Formats: sequence, structure tokens, C-alpha cells
Amino acid sequence: MPEHSPAPTPHRAIYGFAFYLLFTVLFIVYVAWAFIPLELGLHSYLPDKYFAVFIPFLILVFAWFFAFLIYPAINLSLTVNVDSIASIVDPKLVLPKGEEFSDWSQLKQHKEKSIKSKISKDPINCNLCGTIHKPIDRPPIAPLRFMDLRDVNKAYYH
Repeated sequence: MPEHSPAPTPHRAIYGFAFYLLFTVLFIVYVAWAFIPLELGLHSYLPDKYFAVFIPFLILVFAWFFAFLIYPAINLSLTVNVDSIASIVDPKLVLPKGEEFSDWSQLKQHKEKSIKSKISKDPINCNLCGTIHKPIDRPPIAPLRFMDLRDVNKAYYH
């Protein structure tokens, strides 16, 4: 089975050209109906000329309603609440699998556990000076997306 691609195929090209011709003919018939006076006795079979202006206007009104009212309303209904923690942090990226995320204190506890497990107490050989250094006991600065503003100010400005 061939892989699907947007590249034009002969089948697609034939249908595309047929639709192009169809809509060109329909547009010419629409413009002719809108501008040519019908005194040929066919006026009882054709709609009123009022619809030549009303139908495009109606389409534009529906497009406006969709673009400025319905589409934003759908997006707002799918967006997480502002008060929800999921609007700030993705719980699946922060906590281990199976653990539910409820508040910031749980995030801080998990962060402290991970920092304590990463700190090593082994001495480090320095290649520059040739001496053995003890590691610094302070925890590394956490990524900014998981810190409160007070912690950021304390870490960077004090």
C-alpha cells in the first residue's frame, strides 16, 4: 500500500480540475443571475434578486460568528482553569508515575528528595590544581520553572 502524501496524483489532479471548472461555471451563472435582468419569463422559477446580496452576507455573518465567538469559546472551554496547578506545571513531568499532584508543597518535597539524592559526598580530584576538593554541600539551583519567585530572588540576588 502506498504511503499517503499531499503530492498531486493523477486521480487528485483530475478531480481538482473538475471542481475548478464546476465552481468557475457556477460563479459565472451566479453573477449572470445577479446582474442580468430576467424578462425572459423565467422569473417564476428563479429566486428573487434579493438573495444575490443576502446569501453572501449571511455567509460572512456566520463566518464572523465562528471566528470571533464560537472558535474562541471552544478554545476557552478546553483550556485548564487559571486556579489549576496544571496551568503552571505539568504534573506528569514533575512527579513519578502513579502519584497524584495536589499542591505546591508536594512539588517542593519531591524537589528536595531529588536534590538530596543527587548530592555526592565523595572527594573530587581537580585536574587544574592537582588537589582533592570536598564537594559543596549546598543543593544546586533548581530549574526556574519549578521555583517560586522568592526562591529565584534569594538564589540569584543574595
